[in-house]
Amino acid sequence: MIRVVDGVTFIKHTIVLGQRQAIAGIEHALIDMKADGYRKVRISPHLAYRDKGIPGLIPPGAVLICEIWLRTIGNLSSGESL
Repeated sequence: MIRVVDGVTFIKHTIVLGQRQAIAGIEHALIDMKADGYRKVRISPHLAYRDKGIPGLIPPGAVLICEIWLRTIGNLSSGESL
């Protein structure tokens, strides 16, 4: 879940770590987390959406507060695609 500081915007999604499917701040926050773990992080704009934001969703230069629940950790088999 991602919410903009002083805002009510929420986003839920699943990612594969290292595939650049998430902003840098989320990737950094996931490092060393364990399955069923929880982490709440504050992400500066330079590790999020910088001055671009996401029109209608996240304003430019926004600081994000992210609550991360890591449900499972898995490995892709050598022949499996994303």
